[in-house]
Amino acid sequence: MKSLVCFAVLLSTSICFADSWYTKKIEGKLLYDLYKDSGVPKEALERTFEFLDINDQKEFKVKLYDEPATKKITNKNYAVIIDYSKPSSSRRLYLLDLNKGTVEKYYVAHGVNSGEDEAVSFSNQIDSKKSSLGFYITGSTYYGNHGESLYLHGLEKSNNNAFERAIVMHGASYVSMDFLEQYGRMGRSWGCPAVSEAISQKILPLIKGGAVLYAYHKSLMSVAQASPAVQNVSRDKEQTAEDGHNIVFEELNP
Repeated sequence: MKSLVCFAVLLSTSICFADSWYTKKIEGKLLYDLYKDSGVPKEALERTFEFLDINDQKEFKVKLYDEPATKKITNKNYAVIIDYSKPSSSRRLYLLDLNKGTVEKYYVAHGVNSGEDEAVSFSNQIDSKKSSLGFYITGSTYYGNHGESLYLHGLEKSNNNAFERAIVMHGASYVSMDFLEQYGRMGRSWGCPAVSEAISQKILPLIKGGAVLYAYHKSLMSVAQASPAVQNVSRDKEQTAEDGHNIVFEELNP
């Protein structure tokens, strides 16, 4: 008999799944517990699992040059969580192997206008040079100014301009231990979740083609909903980072 998992969405609706990522086990241990015990942020992990459950068979409308296109979650081998609550001097990108239950942690850059070591300002606006929060689905890889790069398609009001903004995952020399030792933080991008050049060569082939990437910040309050506007990123009247900086969400709820 299939197990039944239910959880609350938006505190008002209960959604039940006969097959859920919450019930998946690896060698007798729940996948959820394996990730949580490995240090993956609990709230981001729960939202990612809920997103995967709710949107498993859905098609997302995405922007792809001048032609309409749809994407589905076809890469169920890996998922990525980026915790922008943490500074760039921390390994805040979590690569989740959904088959083995293992987690690898890497450094990742944020946008130059999002902050110094800590990202405190986010935007979906073109030319903002800030990071965007929310769920993405990965596209194909291509070769650009930074070598092999990975298209990211934003699925929410907080990041649905990602394609037009050329927000992609790529390797960068400014994401390196040498840069960190010299400046006390990683370098910054124009909004792209850039990783080290060596790591990009490793993970881009793994997560391309329909994997879920969640750019998370602990001040996000709402839970994953139905596509295409998957969730409205929101905040309380006053949300501040631990160091006292105001968290700014621009253009997220126009």
